[in-house]
Amino acid sequence: MERTEKLKYEQGIEQYFDDNKVYDLFEKLFKELVINKPDNPLDYLIESLKKEDTKRIFITGYPGTSRKNVSLAVAGALGYSCFSVESILEREIEKKLDNAHQIEKNYNNNTLVDDDIVIELIRNQLIKYEEDNTSYIIEGFPRNRTQAIFLQSIGLLPDNVIILKTSREKAEEQVFNKLRNKIPIEESENIENKKQDENGEELIDNHTNSEQPKDQNDKNDDQIKELAKNSVDEAELNIRAVEDVFKGFYCELPVDQFQSQNDVVDELAKLLKFKNKTNAARRPPRIILVAPPSCGKMSIVKRLARQLQIIPVNIMDLLKKEISSKNDNSKLIIENIENGELVNDKFVLKLLEDRLFCSDCMINGWIVTGFPKSKGQINYMENMNPSIKPSLIAVIDIDEKLIYDKAKKIKYDPKTGKNYRENSKKFKALNEDIKDRLIPREQDEEEKLKKRVEIWKSVNEVMFEKNYMKLNGEEKKKKLCQLIEDAIGYNS
Repeated sequence: MERTEKLKYEQGIEQYFDDNKVYDLFEKLFKELVINKPDNPLDYLIESLKKEDTKRIFITGYPGTSRKNVSLAVAGALGYSCFSVESILEREIEKKLDNAHQIEKNYNNNTLVDDDIVIELIRNQLIKYEEDNTSYIIEGFPRNRTQAIFLQSIGLLPDNVIILKTSREKAEEQVFNKLRNKIPIEESENIENKKQDENGEELIDNHTNSEQPKDQNDKNDDQIKELAKNSVDEAELNIRAVEDVFKGFYCELPVDQFQSQNDVVDELAKLLKFKNKTNAARRPPRIILVAPPSCGKMSIVKRLARQLQIIPVNIMDLLKKEISSKNDNSKLIIENIENGELVNDKFVLKLLEDRLFCSDCMINGWIVTGFPKSKGQINYMENMNPSIKPSLIAVIDIDEKLIYDKAKKIKYDPKTGKNYRENSKKFKALNEDIKDRLIPREQDEEEKLKKRVEIWKSVNEVMFEKNYMKLNGEEKKKKLCQLIEDAIGYNS
């Protein structure tokens, strides 16, 4: 068999396995065998294959993330059952069941409920879900290392562990408000408890005068803030422990980047659909990153290419290479670029397709940027050859004003060809001689940038109507990379 025929055959097999989730199935069965070690592996596998494919999702995280409401909404969107640890603990208290006193004590002290109690309650519900072969979301579990290890000890392999994150300030504020409503405030901070008669004269209340002893549990706001800080410190330590136990399974989602809780729910539902993929041997990652101009997309591409060991493909680099060849297309491409106009689709699509069919891209996978930039290119992207079909399309959105602000801060070194942002560490580390020779980039000149922004807006409008992964461009690049890695089933 010739090399080209062999490559085509292998691609067809990989495509078949990927489309039918064969790799996912094999990996799942193998892990279950390793964890459960059944006496008769063959019978065990046969029984496993007879069961419907179900999902096991665990959502935990920081205070102030509306974890319970988000979990219930996501479960509704995906058609999963949902079990809230907080709800079951509150039900124990209301019904004055065996553990009610200890749970209430933990609540009042703002400490985690004893692991033995939580695990026993969770165990019963997990058994029910597993027996019913139900896809489910467990909210508020695991909260620490002990609870995470419990899942491993019973041979339960989560499909996803989602950790909702927020800023430390918001987390502390949420805990403070919760404690403020629960803990008595020192008398000196209360509104004066004076009574007046019908003529407005003050009456003395013997029960509330300054001689009355204060309850030893009374706290002032500074003391409550300290309690909230300590509580969040403990939460951070516990979450890190959960991440350590579930390396390769957990995914962080910063809720502060979203405008509303509904946006968090939509993003999480999409992320869980993407995360059905695993780390099994399969077609390498194929990513299209759609991003606005002057927002540092190349640093994201380089980081992802390094982390995932895939090939970065930049449309502008392909065009420059074509220009350097000085063929019949070069002059037309140069004119388009110099005028800040779109290069004809027929050139772009031909160059892109040729590059993606190269052996390094086919073998290692790739990440494309600078594409799509027209409706024709969007249409091509959505109907790409199955052999180069992307595994993820990620769209970065950002406020238009910020694009212009970011462009003003980018400076170009004509000697080395490197770009620097004025507020970056790399820029600050430059010596004065290098700083003096830096100039604005040609593509960031007012009229050219305006054209680039208009092109991005027209594409962005179409892309945001699609069911693609959407990212907030104001988020740090490291976090954007992590979200993309998580979405394709890889973890940093």
